Order: sequence, then structure tokens, then C-alpha cells
Amino acid sequence: MQNFLESFTLKTLSRPTTTTQDVDLDLSDDSDADEKKPIEDDQETLLDLSVKYPDYDNTGSKTYEKACRKFDVVPSSKITRKMDSDKETTLDLKHYGLDSKGTMAVAMAMVVNTTLTKLNLKGNNIGESGMLYIQVMMSENTTITSLDISENNLKSFGAKSIGMMLHDNKFLRELNIGGNGFTDLDAPFLTKKIEEHMALHYLNLSHNLFGDLSGNSFEHMIAENVSLEELDLSWNQFRIIGAKKIASGLKENDHLKIVNASWNGYDDDGGAAFGDVLANNKYLIELDISCCRIGPEGFGKVMKGLKSNDTLEVLKIGKNNIPDSAVETAVDLLLTLDASTFKLECLDLSDVMLTGKSQERLAELKEPFPELEIIHGYTDSYGKRRMVGFGDMGQEALLCLKEYLEECNMTVTELFSRFDEDGSNSVDYDEFRQGIRDEGIPLSSEQVDHLIKYIDIDGDGDIDFSELVLKIKEITKKRAEEVAQRDAESAKRRR
Repeated sequence: MQNFLESFTLKTLSRPTTTTQDVDLDLSDDSDADEKKPIEDDQETLLDLSVKYPDYDNTGSKTYEKACRKFDVVPSSKITRKMDSDKETTLDLKHYGLDSKGTMAVAMAMVVNTTLTKLNLKGNNIGESGMLYIQVMMSENTTITSLDISENNLKSFGAKSIGMMLHDNKFLRELNIGGNGFTDLDAPFLTKKIEEHMALHYLNLSHNLFGDLSGNSFEHMIAENVSLEELDLSWNQFRIIGAKKIASGLKENDHLKIVNASWNGYDDDGGAAFGDVLANNKYLIELDISCCRIGPEGFGKVMKGLKSNDTLEVLKIGKNNIPDSAVETAVDLLLTLDASTFKLECLDLSDVMLTGKSQERLAELKEPFPELEIIHGYTDSYGKRRMVGFGDMGQEALLCLKEYLEECNMTVTELFSRFDEDGSNSVDYDEFRQGIRDEGIPLSSEQVDHLIKYIDIDGDGDIDFSELVLKIKEITKKRAEEVAQRDAESAKRRR
């Protein structure tokens, strides 16, 4: 195997739709190559690269060290230790600062290694070259079953490369490619190969830029795939059309058990489409459509879908515009259902504030459905109830503003400069309100009022640019923590 790696040159595509080039895996040492001291892993002893290694490398660690010398990369003792251990199955390098060359070295080593089954390269700026080497490595590796290359901004090149990787590798069971800037134009390169993949059980496509234009691609992928059990499409840009396409696919799917389609913009019509899913799909056990601009009409259609459903255990539909009247109507509907066939164990209405009367109505469900947990009101990142305040509603309004910026590909600086005509880096409340209206940002007057109170930290009557930036950073961090918690819960379920 060592001689194989020292002489072998893998053929692949440098640009997946254009020309072919060689990915050079020649690990021959240059006689005058400078050896670098490896990165310390905590207080570990530094690796000694001057020793003479055996010709046969059955873990990939020696291949990794040679690749580091070849690419002029400082080797990491953590990586070699993980590769050499016969007890380790996971190589977790998220946010490890690998960049493209470091990723290339790891990829070459993983061609050899046969003990590690999980590889996490999240947030490493792996670049096109790194993605290319990952693609080639995965075409050779048959032991990695879980791969995380999320938050690497891979864009169109990465989408095409991942599609080719899935075509060649039939052993992968878990794939996280969220946060890579994939757009509607990239969707066909991914969805067709995912549709055909027979081993993939978990797929995370969250935090990308997929929208209604790619709806058909996702409809076919969901309807035709026969292996996926968990799918995450949260934090994309699907609207009503996209919701209907996703729902259409789910109606035909008989394998998916957990679907997270939250943080999109379905409105009531999209909510109704998911209600139709619940009425017809007999396999889903968890559905998350939180924060999707679903109103009372859409919520009502979703709840009506439960009348014909005897499999769903968890329904997350919080952070939507659900008034007390809609909740009370839902209680009336649930009370008519047969408790012996009703499987719902959790109805999550997080961030939906209810009056005392509505809470009393919810309490009526305890007797017929003693196993049903209903979450409502504002919650912290640990799921504990807390009272609503201006900050909470202001946070939701700020999230809408942040989403608007992302959809328009606009920076905070660009937006604020349009509000700030005199260039003072500060606007009064009236200027801020007028700016929101002029930009067409979808916030009501009440939401804008809460947003102002939330942003104006010092309470001086003006919105400073620095205050807006600080609050956006705070809310981004908070939501990232929520996502991490949800991902951890999801991973725990898969285990």
C-alpha cells in the first residue's frame, strides 16, 4: 500500500464540468526538504520526524507526515495519534484551521487508514483543492461512513464535486454539507446523486441558499430516495412554492422519519401543504416547521392533518404567528381524536405566548393524552420557560432583518448607510422606521417598535451603527447555539 501511494496518481476533475487533471499523490521525499515541527496537541510530546519509518503504513499516519512535508504543512500530533490508535473511530477536526493544503494531507492519509469511520472537517476553509482531494479519497475509501464538510463555503464547485463523490462512493451513511453557499443552480448536481444513493441515512443541507427554483429537484429527490431516514433543510430560502414541492415529495416517501424544514418562509399556504403531508404520510415520526411565517390558517391545516395520522411523535411549529384562538381551536380538534391511536408525544409551540385561558384549555389535554408534552412561551437555549419581554420580540424582528440582508446579499454597513444620510453612524427612531419602510423589509410597525427598543442599548433615543452590529452578532451566536443543541439531539437519536 505504501509503494502504491508513493507512485499512484489519481485521475479526477479539477473543475467537475470542464477539464481533467491529475491529483498528484506522489509522496516521494525531497532530499533537501525542510522538516517542520508538528503542532502540539495540548502538552503532548512533539513528533520526531527524523526517525526512519517502516515501509508499510497501515494507519495512514506516516502517509500524513510525508504529505505534510510535500505540501509544506506543519503536521499535527492529534491527527497522527488518532490515526495510530486502534480504539479511535472518529477524526474530529472541526474548525481546526486546516485550509486546503492541510485538508489535502489528511485526505491522502485517509486513503490508507481503515479504522476511522467518521471524519469531521467542518469550518476549515478547505477550498476547491481540498474538496477535490476529499472527493478522490472518498472514491477509494470504503470505511468512512460519516462525513461532515459543512461551513466551508464550497459553492458551485463543491456541489459538483460532492455529486461526483456520491456517484463513486456507495458506503457513506451520514453527510453534512450545510453552510456551503449552495444555490438553486447547484441543486441538480446534488439531488440527482442523493436520489440514487442507496446507503445514505442522514443528510444535512441546512444554512444554504436553496429556494423555490430548486423545488422540483428536491421534490424528486425526496420522493424517489429509498434510504434517507433524516433530512435537514432548515435555514434555506424556500417559500410557498418550495414548501409545496417538498411536501409533495414527502407524501410519496416511505422511509424518512425525521424532517427539519424550519426557518424558511412557507406562509399559510405552505403550512397547509405540510398539513396534507401529515394526513397522508404514515412514516414520519418528527417534523420541524418552526419559524416559517405560518399563521393561524396554516397552523389549523397542520393540526387537521393529525386527524388522519397515527405515527407522528414530535411536531415543532413554534416561532410562528399562532394566536390564542388558533390554539384553542386546535385543542377542540385534538379532544375529538382517538387516544389509542394518537402517537404525538411533543407539541412544540416555543415562543408562542398564550393567555391564561388558552393555557387552561391546553391543560384539558392532559387527561386523554397523559404522554403529550406541550411546550409554549419563550424558552432559553436549554428549553426552560421564561417570561416574554421586549428583548424577545425584538430578537425575532432582528432575525427577520438579518434574513432580509442575506436574501438581498447586502451587508449591515450597506443597509445602515441608506438609513444614515448624514454619515454620522447614528439615526434617530423616525429615520430608522422610515429606512425600514423604504427598503421594504417585511416588519410590522409593532415589530419595528420592539426592534428599536432591543437595539438601542444605551437608550439615548438614537440607533448607532455599532449597536446594530453588536446585536446582530449576539442573535447570530444565540441561534448558532440553538442549532448546535438541535444537532446534538439529532446525533443522539441516530446513535
